[in-house]
Amino acid sequence: LTPELRQQIDKSIASIGDRALRCIGLAKKDGSSLDPRLWKEHQQYNDCLKDPNTFAEIESDLTFIGMVGIKDPAREGVAESIELCKRAGIRVIMITGDAKATAIAIAKDVGIFEDNLHPSTDNSQGAFEGREFFALPESQQLDILRTGNLVICRAEPSDKQRLVKMLQSIGEIPAMTGDGVNDAPALQQASIGVAMGISGTDVAKEAADMVLVDDNFSTIVDAVEEGRCIYANMQAFINFLITCNIGEVISVFLAAILGLPQLFSPLMLLWCNLATDGPPATALGFNPPGKWILAT
Repeated sequence: LTPELRQQIDKSIASIGDRALRCIGLAKKDGSSLDPRLWKEHQQYNDCLKDPNTFAEIESDLTFIGMVGIKDPAREGVAESIELCKRAGIRVIMITGDAKATAIAIAKDVGIFEDNLHPSTDNSQGAFEGREFFALPESQQLDILRTGNLVICRAEPSDKQRLVKMLQSIGEIPAMTGDGVNDAPALQQASIGVAMGISGTDVAKEAADMVLVDDNFSTIVDAVEEGRCIYANMQAFINFLITCNIGEVISVFLAAILGLPQLFSPLMLLWCNLATDGPPATALGFNPPGKWILAT
């Protein structure tokens, strides 16, 4: 490849990445340069290809023939779920192995980044490659993690666990999603580990605290909404019971101090608790989530 052709290929790769496409380069090797051990036909897996020591030799002196851009669209409803996360005070950090331009374009498609963020923007906007992020001073890394949504691209499996530990060190409560064996340490380290139920490995599921049966990010947001609804209903339930019973307690207490006749008999107090306190309080526990439940 000449320098001019390399530059042209690099521009094409960047153009594909800017359109949120995953780029795959295609090359071939044939003729006299092909290892004789690979000439066998009608063999799905060749023993030569199973040996990692031969990879460098086989994958050298290749002829570049083109590239392919693959669209991996986000699931329906993910963009809306990301917007709900923003309203709920939940920051989204996308960790991916994609190239930086592709990762930023995908982040814009789902709403992690604003549309006015250009793929060639500098790191101050929240997009970093794994090696350059961890090359920064630790104090700067922590300052970045305290800000809004982030994208960490070209990340290695160990980077996830490092990020989780750093988030915990600054008082955050990180929830980590993953599906592979390499994700297991980060899933176990996170405050809430979420494994994929369909594409996830058994190791990831064992290490996680929660398993998504549909592998859908929107389900996590629904779970957060349901959890906040339960907590709000518990508050309403307790507040109602305390408000009702405090009046009875004060009345009985003051009557005893002032030497007044007994205001409530045991049967009357039992009736108040069973008839006027229990059913309304129970009804408060079944309130559906309001529109404000995911608002900070």
